[in-house]
Amino acid sequence: MDAINGIVNAFRGNPFYFSAIFLLPLLLPVLASRVVSNRRANVREPWKLPNWKGIPLIGNTIEYLVNNSSFITRTALAMQTRDIVQFYLGPIRAYLVSGPQNVQALFRKSASVSADKFSLMTMDALMCYSKEDIAKFASDKTGRLAEAKEGAVAPDGTRYWFGMHHHMKTLSQITSTSVLTDKFLEFFDERVQVYPLGEPVTVNLYNFMRTQMAGAAIRALVGDALFARVGEENLLDAFWAYDSVVINLMYALPKWIDPKPWKIRARAYGMCLEWLKQDFDAVGSPESEENDVDWHPVMGLRFLREYLVWYKKVGLSDDARAGNFLGFLLGLNANTIPIAGWALMEIVQDRQLWRAVQEEAESAFEVNPGTGKRKLNIHKMMGLPILQSVYAETLRVHVSVNVTREVVGESASIAGYQLPRNSLIQAPTRIAHFNEKAWATADHSASEFWPYRHVKYANIQDENGEKTEKPEFVLAAGPNDFFPYGGGVSICPGRHFAKQEIMATIAVMVTTFEIEMVEWMSFDGKTKSDRPAQENAKYSGSASMPPDRDMKVRWIRRV
Repeated sequence: MDAINGIVNAFRGNPFYFSAIFLLPLLLPVLASRVVSNRRANVREPWKLPNWKGIPLIGNTIEYLVNNSSFITRTALAMQTRDIVQFYLGPIRAYLVSGPQNVQALFRKSASVSADKFSLMTMDALMCYSKEDIAKFASDKTGRLAEAKEGAVAPDGTRYWFGMHHHMKTLSQITSTSVLTDKFLEFFDERVQVYPLGEPVTVNLYNFMRTQMAGAAIRALVGDALFARVGEENLLDAFWAYDSVVINLMYALPKWIDPKPWKIRARAYGMCLEWLKQDFDAVGSPESEENDVDWHPVMGLRFLREYLVWYKKVGLSDDARAGNFLGFLLGLNANTIPIAGWALMEIVQDRQLWRAVQEEAESAFEVNPGTGKRKLNIHKMMGLPILQSVYAETLRVHVSVNVTREVVGESASIAGYQLPRNSLIQAPTRIAHFNEKAWATADHSASEFWPYRHVKYANIQDENGEKTEKPEFVLAAGPNDFFPYGGGVSICPGRHFAKQEIMATIAVMVTTFEIEMVEWMSFDGKTKSDRPAQENAKYSGSASMPPDRDMKVRWIRRV
């Protein structure tokens, strides 16, 4: 009876409550049989994580789904003395790993582990792919690299994974990133310039980021036609509603049982599909002479146009093209907006840090002698040590992603164990990024946001022999202790733009405005809050964790 009460209490007030109550009678016998069948005689296995609240068989599954933040915190304590633990996620054997070598093993080229299963789940739950489209990817076992996996063939001759990966890689190339950043800055600057010079204005800071930063980024990616067709306010409202149910969609019940998340998804997806059908074909092929430009006013970035053309050429449906575009919108905003928002809120609260970042950022702006307008030099900005440190520290503290791989070989060797076929391996950023051994200093623990954690000072001697200390950006731990964008062949292709967008947004804000905090507000911006912002734990394990409170600020535009 105590176990049953624990289950019910765990789910009360949680979006998965009814899902759990419905599934428990079905899940228990499945789990019981799977646990028995998966016992492997005479095989050395990692330490088993005790079930949450002692609830047999499904305790860890419940906590993982309803309170992933608590699950990761509990697991992190257990992993202070071990690099791998095992548990059951539903009927699937799963492992959590930490440590640079084990994380690297997930990211390196391997025939034993794959990220495809999670990609297929995303196509189905989040991106509205048809069953036929998903089947084409599922049947392609040739991999994402230029050289097909040994012995594997694509059933219909089309290498879907490689084609998708090949086109996505162009997003990380210098040309695509530079054009996207330049357009974002152009459109974002238009939005900040509407505020009157020298006059104080009260603004809810995070809401400003969700509307103005997101609006500028979407326009930079896709051009003007989307907002013209469906309306910017309407699209942003639909998008942020969709963003709020992403986790629900990944784990929710079918739409006939819990229709709300699916209705929210359908609204955002419908806008993407309407835009695609109405506008894309009217523009024509990006290969045509009139569209041979890096940025098109109707369809935006060349990468996007070529990507969608490829989808059509290989026979993927408009469902897949529109769904993929919805995925682009999610990737474009779901991580960058929370990180930029958290960084600005930290900077606003620390006046010494504000002045340091402002002084640095000022040095990266140049004035066009012909127009008199200032322009941010991205190359200079990317070399600013304190701004880089704030960016990296915000990612370290506020990103929570459980990087997931499936064992597709007979087994995978991780942390000295042979992990069986069809099991899942996860490397949570929350464990790696909060590892005291990797990140802590004598004065600042790993759990603390410290903006100067990644700043080192080098002694510089000038021509007169005078010595000064020059700040330099140096990541405080190794790259395998820091993977906010994932890693390996499936690493986020938009990471370079994300970094430039976040840092550029901060640079523009601290040099355009003088900002002071007024008070904390409820997330809807209507009620004064009795506490500062905390992370919204609902997003744990999937993306950047946005704040659950907004910051009301008073700013004066200075340039």
